[in-house]
Amino acid sequence: MAVQPTDMIDRRLAEMYATKVTVNLEAKSTLSPNEFWNSMELIAMNNKALVNIRYR
Repeated sequence: MAVQPTDMIDRRLAEMYATKVTVNLEAKSTLSPNEFWNSMELIAMNNKALVNIRYR
């Protein structure tokens, strides 16, 4: 593959993404705060278990 000047690549990428929507500001979370904290608690317990396994 030939190396192309970066400004040409940048221009092509800009053209490709000029009409694309990359951020969805209309998104609403369907996850309740309680479900979120329960999942965080599960992740924390998993991390603590891994730390204990590594240092024993």
